[in-house]
Amino acid sequence: MSRIFILILSIIATVNVTQAANMVVIHSNDTNLFSKGKLLDTEVSQNIPARVKITVVFESGSVKTVTGPYSQPLKDPLAISDPKLVITLANFLKKKSNFRSRGENPRNPWLVDVNTTKRFYCIAPSYNVILWRPKSDSQTASTLLIKHTRTARVVTVRWPAYKTILKWPSNLPVKYGDTYKIEVQTRSNSSIKRLILHKLPIGFPTKSHKVVWMIGRGCVRQVNQLLSRL
Repeated sequence: MSRIFILILSIIATVNVTQAANMVVIHSNDTNLFSKGKLLDTEVSQNIPARVKITVVFESGSVKTVTGPYSQPLKDPLAISDPKLVITLANFLKKKSNFRSRGENPRNPWLVDVNTTKRFYCIAPSYNVILWRPKSDSQTASTLLIKHTRTARVVTVRWPAYKTILKWPSNLPVKYGDTYKIEVQTRSNSSIKRLILHKLPIGFPTKSHKVVWMIGRGCVRQVNQLLSRL
């Protein structure tokens, strides 16, 4: 068999595997059988043993949860198709560094945590920018400095003690996509981070499409929270 023929067969096999990957596992209580990020085919029967529970996202963005025993194909209930959606989710879920989280996280995924090194945050269309700090850091009042890097404009506001959230200062309009320098100062220490905000568009066909858009903007912590609710 010639090398060229082998190469052609390899390319065809790769294309077929890609085409078959039309759903992805996002939750599983048995990661040995169904790991997070595993790609599956809607034309292939899925053998799910008793008490094994998985949640998948289809190319359409629709979500389905199945608990075994189950032994038949999982069919997409919607007719729309976005092959890149499941591949993007699979790549995100397989990257372990996306799931490293230290300390307390806000319950509301749309709050902007000033306490971490996470740089990118996405804001829902109906939300204003709300800053958040852990309860453990709110025992004393602090000073918040926000610098718009492009214009060098700086705004300083007081963050009262025992308050974990603070509205973005109205005298510094948010420029989505621009970089801000955030510094929180207390009597004993200070923390600095770079921040880039993105505003979500309106009109995603499914929640899964929203999550994939956010993955593309680097909003990792928020993506993890939203995925956990699918």
